[in-house]
Amino acid sequence: EELKRIRQSTIITWHKVCSKLKFKDFKINGQDNFIELGNGSRIDLLDLQYVPRDPLYERFGSLEYTGGWIEEGGEVNFGAFDTLQTRVGRHMNDVFGLKPKILVTCNPKKNWLYTEFYKPFRAGTLKANIAFIQAFVQDNPYLTEDYIENLKNTKDKAKKERLLYGNWEYDDDPSQLIDFDSIQDYFKNEHVKKTGKKYITADIARKGKDTTVVRVWDGLVVIERVSKAVTLVPDSIKIIRELANKYGVSMSNTLVDEDGVGGGVVDGLGCKGFVNNARPLLRENYNNLKSQCSFMMAKLIVEKKVYEPTKDMQLISIITEEMEQVKQHNIDEDGKVAIVPKDKVKEMIGRSPDEWDSIMMRAFFELQPALYISGM
Repeated sequence: EELKRIRQSTIITWHKVCSKLKFKDFKINGQDNFIELGNGSRIDLLDLQYVPRDPLYERFGSLEYTGGWIEEGGEVNFGAFDTLQTRVGRHMNDVFGLKPKILVTCNPKKNWLYTEFYKPFRAGTLKANIAFIQAFVQDNPYLTEDYIENLKNTKDKAKKERLLYGNWEYDDDPSQLIDFDSIQDYFKNEHVKKTGKKYITADIARKGKDTTVVRVWDGLVVIERVSKAVTLVPDSIKIIRELANKYGVSMSNTLVDEDGVGGGVVDGLGCKGFVNNARPLLRENYNNLKSQCSFMMAKLIVEKKVYEPTKDMQLISIITEEMEQVKQHNIDEDGKVAIVPKDKVKEMIGRSPDEWDSIMMRAFFELQPALYISGM
């Protein structure tokens, strides 16, 4: 995912292998990040990290490669793999009779690797142009016994299942609020019907982030999603107002993240504002409103009551990654119920969970009727 980690891991292994093979006919260019071989071949080292301002990986759009390798595929966004598929087979493949191929090496992870490769492999439905090769840690003759012993002794059940036993079906984290199957069903729940009552939820671009994410809902069905690189409050107001007019959504049914510059959008539209750290509704035992809405939306998703129809694998990959991070914070401690803070989620996935924020906010409107019934 990151060039820094390629230098810290893959390049070190490269030197070990070359030393073992007594191969010296190469140069590493640390400035432009490539390895040049004596015969003129070149290996480019790419940073595949997801960048909100380049969600379609257009920075790779003009590259031409013979083939490629993605190491630690579980850490890489589907969009990077999908784009690089279109860039191989474009450099001298015809001259040497080489088929365009991408090798993806990985540890088991329930993301696009699971849905695109492992699950079809188990079901015998892999596409003809894909091969899946299962390998276990014990198959590597170069690993030390200490490494395997350390895996056996780890207290992390998920790590042991994934790295020692190669288990793709691990059920790893009791604090996780949405199981993987429910996340995948979120995109397939065609039985969820529209109600005619429409809502808008919006996560607004703020300092350090340049993307505003807006969802339009009919009941609990997403009927349109807009994600745009905007930096000014008037731009966000324009996007939301146009969607409200298009679908006939009232400002009382429009909810905007009020933290940061979102407050200006709320003022400009006269809509409802969502303050993440506000008190929970109904005096429930949550640490704040965001935790309360996250738990409710997670429950609705697990109960298969929410539907976002999309075939966009890039978007599915992003939402899946963010939903997997919706977890109860300090699950073993007493006190108010909370979700894992956003800064911790950012550390895990390398970006802000903006898609989840705009999904989670929809639960606010499910809490409102109960609020009025209780007389609060």
